[in-house]
Amino acid sequence: MNDGYVGRSITAVLGAPGSGKTTIAPELARLLPGHVVLDWDAFMEPAAALAGRRIPENPETWPAYRDLVRAVIGSMPHLPVVLLGVCTPEELRDWPIGAWVLLDCADDERRRRLGGSADVQRLVEGVRDGREYRRLGLPVIDTTGREPAAVASDLAVLICSLSSC
Repeated sequence: MNDGYVGRSITAVLGAPGSGKTTIAPELARLLPGHVVLDWDAFMEPAAALAGRRIPENPETWPAYRDLVRAVIGSMPHLPVVLLGVCTPEELRDWPIGAWVLLDCADDERRRRLGGSADVQRLVEGVRDGREYRRLGLPVIDTTGREPAAVASDLAVLICSLSSC
């Protein structure tokens, strides 16, 4: 099956909630005009409307949502892709990921960032996920106490060093 991946790969930027993925996405897209910069959460609302339930709270919808994101990326075979999301290398093992990067922040910063909009369970899970992701041994861009533009710039430089820009 040719799903748009022949001869290309994806740079996956993994980050637990609150790491800054969504915040830096517009600036990263500006810095990498030849790339598709895609936030994993970009299609959550329309997918929820189709599914009749919210995607994050309903794990039975996750495989179909993963397929949707892969189909979207596969429809753009002419551009390199930077995918910002929460899926781990194990969860995307059959995807053509050429490089993995971890966007991370200190646990207290994550709690502060998520505190106003998240329930207690989401805070606990976000901190837990951040700790688990650190154990993967991926290259890390630390967002703690940093402006989004500086983080996006560092990430763009790293992405360009891993692939041709």
